[in-house]
Amino acid sequence: MKFLLRISILICCCGLTTAYAQTKDMFGVWGSFTLKGDYSKLSHSLEGFHWQIMNQARTRDDSASGSHLSENLLFVQSGYQLNKHIALEIGYVHDWIHPLHKQAFQESRVYEDLVWKQNLGDFKFLSRTRMDQRINQTTGNTGYRARQFFKLSHAIPQVKNLSAYLGDEVLFYMDKNHFGKRGFSENRVLAGLHYQVQPAFAINLGYLGQYVDTKSSHNIFTHNLTAGVTYRF
Repeated sequence: MKFLLRISILICCCGLTTAYAQTKDMFGVWGSFTLKGDYSKLSHSLEGFHWQIMNQARTRDDSASGSHLSENLLFVQSGYQLNKHIALEIGYVHDWIHPLHKQAFQESRVYEDLVWKQNLGDFKFLSRTRMDQRINQTTGNTGYRARQFFKLSHAIPQVKNLSAYLGDEVLFYMDKNHFGKRGFSENRVLAGLHYQVQPAFAINLGYLGQYVDTKSSHNIFTHNLTAGVTYRF
């Protein structure tokens, strides 16, 4: 597993170097607040069903005047835990998008997830396969997108309730649309720390490198500070 972690770090570093050399880079902040719970508190017959609500704000410093709010996303999600490894999820996102020098618009997005969790020695492994459907509420244009996410996490030795994580997500458009070009469109590399303050309360702090392969030749790499608070009922 140590070998696997070293290889993952090497791949991520190579990806960052390549993207930096070929694209315009900028800084951003992704901040989120998440509520989680399960339906079994309502009825024992709903054992295994769970829910999640998250609000996430994203900024970019891509203007001469400095950083500005580029997106605000509201996620609502429900799912069912089939067994200790596999869960099925379905969710909805409402996204308020404020692109630089363009008309702001809103997006409706429905998504479906297959989540796999597995212990690999001292590591925790997570895989999420997602299909989402992005709908521009102004034009009605729809983009069908496939996403594959992987994450490895490991407890920090001798530091109670603190763990480190490393992950990657690749995104592809399945159709021709106005959101992005067909085929590979984006890669996200992430790393950070997770601190379980209390059984119901956790915080995350990390980095997310977002490489966007745009329809034009002006690709983007955003270096994002990520911060999140999670409360579980």
